This record gives sequence, C-alpha cells and structure tokens, in this order.
Amino acid sequence: MKCLRLALALLLPAIALPNVARAEPIETRKIITALTGDFNGDGAPDLVMVVETEPTDPMDIHFFLRDKEHNYLKSVEIVHDQIDAEWNGYDRPGYENSDTEPELTMLPNGSIKFYLPALPQGSERTNQTLIIAYRDGDFIVAGFAYESEDFQQDNVASACDINILTGKGTSSKKQPDGTTRHRAISVEGRTVAFRDWNPGAAFSACTQ
Repeated sequence: MKCLRLALALLLPAIALPNVARAEPIETRKIITALTGDFNGDGAPDLVMVVETEPTDPMDIHFFLRDKEHNYLKSVEIVHDQIDAEWNGYDRPGYENSDTEPELTMLPNGSIKFYLPALPQGSERTNQTLIIAYRDGDFIVAGFAYESEDFQQDNVASACDINILTGKGTSSKKQPDGTTRHRAISVEGRTVAFRDWNPGAAFSACTQ
C-alpha cells in the first residue's frame, strides 16, 4: 500500500488540472485503493480510486479516463455515498488501521469489480460485489452479488448473483436441515448509473 500511495502521489500532479471542471483536490494519504485499466476500450490506461472522506461517512470513488491526444488523466466523475468501509484512522491517535476496506479488480472485459466486505457490526455479515462497466459515457452497475452468513446461528446463510443488465441470476439459501436450496432469478433488466445505484431492488429479487 505504501508503494501504491507513493506512485499515486507522483501521478496526482498530472490529474489535478486547473481546467478540469470536475476535478477535486485529493489528499494522497486518504487514497484507500486504486486500479488502472482500460475502462472505455480505447487502448489507453485509465484510473479509479477509492478515497476516504470523514469518519463514518461513505467513501468517494474517483474515475479518470486518459486523454490519448494530450496524454493525461482527466477526471470524468466522482461518485459519492455509495461505498461504506472502516475509517483508516491515519491521522487520529487511538485509531487502528482498517481491515474492512473495498477491493478493486480489473476484469478481462474492461469492467471493474468492487468487492465490499461487510463492516464488523453484529453477528451477521453480508459481503457485496458490484461489477461496474463503462457504457455510452457513463459508469453503470452491470452486476450485483452478495454472500451473507450469521456466525452465531447454524444454517443461516444465503448468496445471490444477478446480471443487472439482463435481470438474470441465481440465488441460494441454507435450509434448517443444513441443505442448500438454489433457484433461478428472472427480473426486468435495467441500466443504472453507479451514482444512482440502490441495492434494494436487487436484494428484493434475491429474496422473493
């Protein structure tokens, strides 16, 4: 992580251009994780970063696309209020480093996989995964999945995986006898911008 932050610190002066209207200053020690890859399929490396805001507040997601003609990373969107994680506590005495932070993975098709581990609250944990794709000038939610388990109760676990664009997916749920029931999901497909994403409908489809 220290090497990543050093590399990003060297990169940021090329990001915070004064003529980019939607760019915002980024404090490098607040960068939790970052990922480079070709998100828009133009053959040039782009960048996404997860950045802390304030304790207990959702983190910000900064998306940059590379301007191939002028060779710099252009801020194209900052998504607020979508990603929860533990505060890293880098600047407050008594706080420990977080062990519950989002993870980013680049998929072969150019989509971004966000793994969102559950916050350590209560006995039930629900880890979520979002697949973010760049389509027609927007970052959209192409897929949603979760896995849930209650560590204090036997056979209380479920999982689900839905392609948001097609509405097709599968879900599973443990039964009282320890077996697992699987079923197919079929709901109306939709296109949802990441900034507008609400998992409520996806959870309902998984549990109906």
